[in-house]
Amino acid sequence: MEESNDNVVQKQYAGNDSNQYQIGNYIVNQGISEERVRGIFAELIPQALENYTQDAYKIASSRIDKLETTVIPRIMDIDGAFAMFADPAFQVLLRKTQQSAAATEREDDYDLLSELLVCHIQKGNDRKNRAGISKAIEIVDDIDNDALCALTLVHAVSVFIPGTGDVKQGLQVLNDLFANLFYMQVPEETEWIEHLDVLGAIRINQIGNFKKAKDYYAERLSGYACVGLKKDSEGYKEAVKLLDAAKLSPDLLVPNELLEGYVRLPVSNQNAIKSMNIISLGITREINDQEIEVLNNIWKLYLSDVNLKNSVAEKFNDLWKSYSALKQLQLWWDNIPIAFDITKVGKVLAHTNAKRCDPELPDLL
Repeated sequence: MEESNDNVVQKQYAGNDSNQYQIGNYIVNQGISEERVRGIFAELIPQALENYTQDAYKIASSRIDKLETTVIPRIMDIDGAFAMFADPAFQVLLRKTQQSAAATEREDDYDLLSELLVCHIQKGNDRKNRAGISKAIEIVDDIDNDALCALTLVHAVSVFIPGTGDVKQGLQVLNDLFANLFYMQVPEETEWIEHLDVLGAIRINQIGNFKKAKDYYAERLSGYACVGLKKDSEGYKEAVKLLDAAKLSPDLLVPNELLEGYVRLPVSNQNAIKSMNIISLGITREINDQEIEVLNNIWKLYLSDVNLKNSVAEKFNDLWKSYSALKQLQLWWDNIPIAFDITKVGKVLAHTNAKRCDPELPDLL
């Protein structure tokens, strides 16, 4: 968590219209012991392997053993997880997970399957989530490594923005994220897109292409790539009056790192205003509705001079490309040949994979 000036506490990661919160881990067995959990896991294995010949049984069984060594430690610290093993619906999903594990030789898939089970434990009350998780488990052993990596990157572009209002800190947060997500050579051409479409993880959009990364992120991070207010201008003076009337510090107007002599609000975009925290007299609290309205009114005072906006956009893009992972992302993204939409199944799979790469990411579902 980062502090900005004396007024604002910004969070490092945020999804669309969401905040990240740190929560503690709890161990609650709720009547079912670890020994019994392992027993249930073992009892389901013969059902998972019933269609295999004796020739394949040993290999499949060893793969399920690897799944167990990943799953059990992962769920031990999750509230209510052990109790789920007595739920018939969860046992069906667990058996399906064992079947997927038996069919895959990739070590990373056991981690991914474990995370999907955890996702069900935490978010499976919603039937839409449950259906997406179940289908995602089914296709884990079918999806190519590079296609999953690419899907995860596209998902991350569409979902995650930095919570900090500082431009360089925000871009560093994104750079660190994408450095983790570029865990292998990503594919080009169209084969990986067609592969994901066949699996039901995406739906190809036959009309149009993705917006170029330069333009996309200038819009998504419009709090960074903005003109703002010229220091000591009439607009600036009006903004200070609005802050004073709301008993907010003028220090909320911070220097615009991309345009000398101009100031802006310390947010990544306008929507982030409602997620700000205020520090007043040493006490941190959530921003209230009146303060949100004041800051939105200040946003409306931002200059919209076309030449200045273009200048800021170019400087933002130059700064973006100074981060190695962000430059790599831009080069790859701008060459994706076909636009597509990620389905619920694809989102579950991509987000679970992203959290496997970066456990600090907030929940999606």
